[in-house]
Amino acid sequence: MRSLITNQLENCVGCNRCVRICPIDEANVTSVRDGRIIVEADTSQCIACGACLHACHHGSRHYEDDTERFFQDLSAGASISMFVAPAIRTNFPDWERVISWLRSRGVKFIYDVSLGADICTWAHIRYIQKNNPAPIMSQPCPAIVSYVLMHKNELIPYLSPVHSPMLCTAVFMRKYENVTSKIAALSPCVAKAHEFEDTQLVDYNVTFKNLAEYMKANRVGLPEAKGSFDSYASGLGALYPMPGGLKECVEHYIGKSIRIDKSEGIHKVFKDIDVYANTNDKFKPALFDVLNCEEGCNVGTGCDLQHHLDIFDIGHLMNNTRQSVIANDKWKNLDALFETFDKRLNLNDFFRIYKPKPVPHLSASREDIEKVFVQLNKNDHESRIIDCGACGCDTCAEMAERVAKGVDIPQSCLKKSYEDIKIDNENNITYYETLLLDITGIKDITADIVKKTGEIKTSLDSYSNMVDNVEGIAKSINLISLNASIEAARAGKQGKAFSIVAEEVRKLAKRSAESVESTRHATSNASTLTANINELVSSINENINETYENISTISENTKHALDFLFGD
Repeated sequence: MRSLITNQLENCVGCNRCVRICPIDEANVTSVRDGRIIVEADTSQCIACGACLHACHHGSRHYEDDTERFFQDLSAGASISMFVAPAIRTNFPDWERVISWLRSRGVKFIYDVSLGADICTWAHIRYIQKNNPAPIMSQPCPAIVSYVLMHKNELIPYLSPVHSPMLCTAVFMRKYENVTSKIAALSPCVAKAHEFEDTQLVDYNVTFKNLAEYMKANRVGLPEAKGSFDSYASGLGALYPMPGGLKECVEHYIGKSIRIDKSEGIHKVFKDIDVYANTNDKFKPALFDVLNCEEGCNVGTGCDLQHHLDIFDIGHLMNNTRQSVIANDKWKNLDALFETFDKRLNLNDFFRIYKPKPVPHLSASREDIEKVFVQLNKNDHESRIIDCGACGCDTCAEMAERVAKGVDIPQSCLKKSYEDIKIDNENNITYYETLLLDITGIKDITADIVKKTGEIKTSLDSYSNMVDNVEGIAKSINLISLNASIEAARAGKQGKAFSIVAEEVRKLAKRSAESVESTRHATSNASTLTANINELVSSINENINETYENISTISENTKHALDFLFGD
């Protein structure tokens, strides 16, 4: 089966939001890679419900559809027709101009899936009336069909044989409108690609979100003219994108003559389906209307939710559609529309045969799960029922089972009981206080260094003055040497001995001057080094003060947190 959900693990932060939202326990595998905790979608288990796409805040999960291939083939001259989900009305404010633009790009025929939805309603009613079947579960939603075909094979007999509205539209186009071109779907659903792959009735799944991104990237300017569909006017089929849309449409025609229950939303529908599987048939509704997306197809997995209408705006638009159809309803009491279907359509053309696609499931023994609990330091009942949900599981038991099955890692678990957390944080406060004492000691040492270097500087300043005095003495000695040389020269032979003395005095003056220069250079270097030491110590002291303040803040916050969580 085609992989629709893609991983960009470089963006994954291991937050477990995808694990928490996914209805399939083994469809997300947690591991450590390059020192990071990451969660990867296992596409062999994935039903493309799209929950992780909306749950991920870090850009780690994306999906693939056929938008790029569709436009490439269209540009290459391929003959392509299209049907459009009624949810386009709530996803594109100028949807009629979008239809016009698609025609200008070369799309041959464009049909409204609202008509297919009416065929779907008609087919359900006629199937139930003619066959009085055992309870059936509707299947407009491909993620739910995949769930049954892959993970809940015992429910296959309960799946309604009637095609989804999109496939009813495709069959209608092929068999009754003689459309021979390829068919593309403009849809709000990622998982529709699986439905099209299984039935081979549709060639492209173009999602609303990726179409909008394509139009933006290519700076598409919509034509002023509004386009229209090639299919004729329909009944209430445009309400199918709403939660319970099928239920409302069926009941509009046959009232409450049969029991129809509904369920929708990732958090609820799959749990309800599991309960349905274990419920005695006599307690099941005649028709169970189920949808993967909580707000229906108007807010489907292939919609751009960042630029989407809110649920009340959607409800307003849907109600306008409802009232418009009801106010001008020519089809009440199975009238002209269904009479047209009865005369023109063959019910069996709109039936589907399901082929199971069971996937292997991992198992874990009680012994393996117990080993995981021990590994997580959960050795008593209380520590095993913390059920904080940080790991993405509802319970610690589920987490331990995931680890035992090899699809999760111990690092995902907090491991600790509240008492352990309290003890750890109290120990941390002790560590903080010890660290603050150590830092205080370092501060004292740096202060002493500053004091000592100050004393050295004072000594160097005094030493510099002494050097200046020595330099003065050297100059005086040099002057005495010069005078002695002059007097020795005047004395002639009698002054020869004195001349030798004068030379020695001159040498002494020279050596004194050299010593003074060398000493002054050393003193200057020492002063520079002392200044550098002072600057370095000052910087260290500034960092120490900042660290001291930060640790003090952390310590105080930890104390407040402990008081809040565990105080009397």
